[in-house]
Amino acid sequence: MLGASADGLDKNQEFTDKNKYTYPLLCDPDLKLIKDLGIVNGKMAKRVTFVIDKEGKIAQIYDKVKPADHPAEVLKFVKELAAK
Repeated sequence: MLGASADGLDKNQEFTDKNKYTYPLLCDPDLKLIKDLGIVNGKMAKRVTFVIDKEGKIAQIYDKVKPADHPAEVLKFVKELAAK
C-alpha cells in the first residue's frame, strides 16, 4: 500500500505520525505523479484509491472516497479479489 500527497516531507511526516499510518506516503509537491494519475484537484490530490491485482493491473478505482466507510469497502473488495 502506498499513498501520494502534494505536501512536502515535513508535512507528510507530521500527518503520518498524527494518523499512525503504517505505509509510505509519497511526496509529490510538483504534482507530477498526481497529474499522471489524473487525480489532481487544483493544487491538491483528490482522494482516490487504486487497487492493483496480482498481475499488476488496476482491478478497481474508488474516486468517491468517504474516509469513514472506505477502509471496510476496500478490504471487502480485496478479500473477494484474493478469493478468485
